[in-house]
Amino acid sequence: MLIPIRTDRPPKRTPVITEGLIVVNLLVYLAGVAGSFFGFLDPQAIAAAGHYDPGSFKAWQLISYQFVHDPHGILHIAFNMLFLWVFGAAVEDRLGRIGFLAFYLVGGTVAALVHAAFYRNPVIGASGSIAAVTGAFLALFPRSRIKIFIFFFFVGIVSIPALWFIGFYMAIDVLRQLGDVMGRGGSNVAYMAHIAGYIYGFAVGFTLLATKLLKREEFDVFYLLTQSRRRAAFRAASRDGPAGLWDSAQADTGKRLAKRAARAARPDPRDERRAELRARINRLLAAGDVKQAATIYQELLADAPAPDTAILDPAAGGLPDTAYSATVLAEQGQLDVASQLYAQGELADAARAYELLIQSYPGSRRADEVRLILGLLYVRHLKLPQRARELLEQVRPRLRDESQTRLADQLLAELAT
Repeated sequence: MLIPIRTDRPPKRTPVITEGLIVVNLLVYLAGVAGSFFGFLDPQAIAAAGHYDPGSFKAWQLISYQFVHDPHGILHIAFNMLFLWVFGAAVEDRLGRIGFLAFYLVGGTVAALVHAAFYRNPVIGASGSIAAVTGAFLALFPRSRIKIFIFFFFVGIVSIPALWFIGFYMAIDVLRQLGDVMGRGGSNVAYMAHIAGYIYGFAVGFTLLATKLLKREEFDVFYLLTQSRRRAAFRAASRDGPAGLWDSAQADTGKRLAKRAARAARPDPRDERRAELRARINRLLAAGDVKQAATIYQELLADAPAPDTAILDPAAGGLPDTAYSATVLAEQGQLDVASQLYAQGELADAARAYELLIQSYPGSRRADEVRLILGLLYVRHLKLPQRARELLEQVRPRLRDESQTRLADQLLAELAT
């Protein structure tokens, strides 16, 4: 048995909707348990009133069934709520609170309707909705890792890739559904609702990323696809072989010339080193070791191919689109290492990290605060008055905190002297 404990993608703010859904589910379940214990309410009556019955369609039951669980045991609701807590917080953080609530309820509705297309028996439980959340997590964070409690050949806690863990549970549901189809199942679990939830959740997450309605990050499925294509391109570029089947053995066709150019463009071994450094930084950040992550990040900056002035002084050419792409972390990680470098007194590297943050995430809610910090660094320490003035004049009208406004005015006054 594999029981998830937590992921390495902690939410940036309190997952209010996820917590609220868990509370409502538990209250409904406990109402049935308490009512049965004291004799004033039958949990079977709650299940009968709230279930979704394909043979007697009631639209409101498409929502109510998602909050009703098996009254005969605690495992049904316990596992559902555990999976919702582990995966829901990160997905809510990406979709936003209102978006996540709508996504969750529609996911449960889709799961019930797909179940009704194949079976006529009533369904209860949040499993379809939570399968949707899990499917969305797979699209948004396939490169993350999940800490699990394993109870199989041995007992212990291990960390495994999210892709493997979620894929394992999806495969189980598919195999059990096939068993039901072939008459070898006999289970009362709505596996088709689970499968529908997975597909719906992954499709929504993938579509939001594909259309860029949701900003892409280095942990999502598109980054995974990009890395896969890049590795394939490197392999193709490094292969030497005879001409293609339709190429003339003598003529330099356009295709053959393109192949020659690809062979000449050998992969830069520094790319592999940067990828290794990024991976180490991400692991350290996930483990909470920001100080060591910042130290490794300095190695990454030192290995960057462009001159320091490109990042410290935009007048020297601005931020190269490709040269510094390897040095940009996920938004929170970039902020954490920049702030750690600042705290350590590594001011030049802190400035570079902060500049990369506002260049790569201009819509960040911390962007104006970072611009103010950069203004301070450039005025009092790094002596880049032109860049300092540009940042301070840009951010000054947007500041609402009195102390920040006062600091900006003071820095602008220092520039004027």
